[in-house]
Amino acid sequence: MSQNLFNKTLIIGLGLIGGSFAKAIRKAQISKEIFAFDIDIESIDLAKNDGVIDGGVDELQFIEDLSSFDLIVIATPLSAYEEIFDEIANRVFPKTIVIDLGSLKSFINKILPKNLENNFIGCHPIAGSEKTNFENSEVDLFLGKKFVICKNPENSNEIIKKIENLAKSIGCDVDFIDADKHDKIYALVSHLPQFLSFLTKEFSPKNIEGDFLAKAFRLDNSDPDIWADIFELNEENLEEFYLEFFDNLEEEVSIVKHGQFVLPNQTNQSFTDYELQYFEENFAPIFFRALIVLSYLKIPAIKNFKIHAGSGFKDFTSIMEILNFTPEKLQNLISKNQKKILNLFSSIS
Repeated sequence: MSQNLFNKTLIIGLGLIGGSFAKAIRKAQISKEIFAFDIDIESIDLAKNDGVIDGGVDELQFIEDLSSFDLIVIATPLSAYEEIFDEIANRVFPKTIVIDLGSLKSFINKILPKNLENNFIGCHPIAGSEKTNFENSEVDLFLGKKFVICKNPENSNEIIKKIENLAKSIGCDVDFIDADKHDKIYALVSHLPQFLSFLTKEFSPKNIEGDFLAKAFRLDNSDPDIWADIFELNEENLEEFYLEFFDNLEEEVSIVKHGQFVLPNQTNQSFTDYELQYFEENFAPIFFRALIVLSYLKIPAIKNFKIHAGSGFKDFTSIMEILNFTPEKLQNLISKNQKKILNLFSSIS
């Protein structure tokens, strides 16, 4: 893949995603120079000291000559997009490419200035972490991950190809998806798992030990402020799938209530005696999360959409492997914890 696809890049937002993107394009030598804007000047200083960027500021208007950048990357919370578009719309060179790395695309069409329509390409690397800030950024965060491009009719084949080459240069597999379809897909395979994790977080087992459980409950630790924008802007798609989920959950809880539950597709996952003891002692909250996941997985569209999913989906659904008990043992534990399980359901219904 060609190096130095760009002469000068500006990354707006130097958190986990923006910082990782800066590191990735620096490593792949995609841009001769990399600059950054972030309101957190400590992130700017850290990135400069690490040699990730060549310079940066904490006030976007201080970058007087935006026309010198041939690539501008927006990696901020979605709520900041409109202000950023207003700030850069009349200050970029006509051939400057502007991309974003956010997880929603349709709303951009409502706020994108007319004179940026040719320049702008919506992008979404399917990578992330429950952690935030530049200090947690990783140079290989995007390696082997999907990179969704939501092109629009105004984009030339030349700039689309350039962004496709950029994505491949940092180790991504490119996927072209229409913006509306993108938002529906990721409402189901990304946003809803995160929403359900937040919804049931207070019921999660305490003092989780071991990598397996930590992974299954990882989304509990995501930053709710970042996700608030996503939930609000993709509310219609999210609500549609949530209603399907909740109907499924009511059915599963009814089965538990009548003592007829059988865990589908039991795995051969093996655990130590200590792990099994922990699972038994914390069976009610662990099993309740498994019911949440089982009800989620019964949403019909998952069958077609899960090929687009990232690590959040995989970690969220991994809890199904935890309940590796014989049918007799499982039924015994359900009966013993039935009241606690039903109380947990009542708390969210």
